Amino acid sequence: MWKLFKTPCWVGLCITLTACGGSKPQIQIPELPPTVVQLTLQADAAVNQDSRGRPTPVVVRYYLLSHPASFEAADFFSLFDADEKTLGATSVQREEITLRPGESVKTILRPGAEVKSIGVFVAYRDPNRSVWRAVAPIQRNMLNTLQAKVGRDSVSIGPQR
Repeated sequence: MWKLFKTPCWVGLCITLTACGGSKPQIQIPELPPTVVQLTLQADAAVNQDSRGRPTPVVVRYYLLSHPASFEAADFFSLFDADEKTLGATSVQREEITLRPGESVKTILRPGAEVKSIGVFVAYRDPNRSVWRAVAPIQRNMLNTLQAKVGRDSVSIGPQR
């Protein structure tokens, strides 16, 4: 008799305990905003002057970098002639543009999670007498509004004002 009663009791107990467990509340993880870089490249009206003092167009490259150390340590000709070899895997993305004197170009970048900084390289006529590279950090999960000022013989990058 106990055997006949025992099985239905166990089944009933299991059903009751299962029903008591219910569903666990879902935890909502807030979605982080994307990382966006709004970059303005601005060439000075007197940029890259030739031997007669006339401004000339200049090649500008910008790199999305996972680590800026290789970019900061490289010499001018290593970056100009063999940037892929010089930067290796630290260069996540590279773009090149030729800026005319006084020209301004804007671009929107959506870097991946591995990108920590942006490097700007300018191929000035006389690299020995110019500041041809600049680096800025990229803040994650926010809009980074940056301006690269390509001056007469130097480049700088920072927050756009």
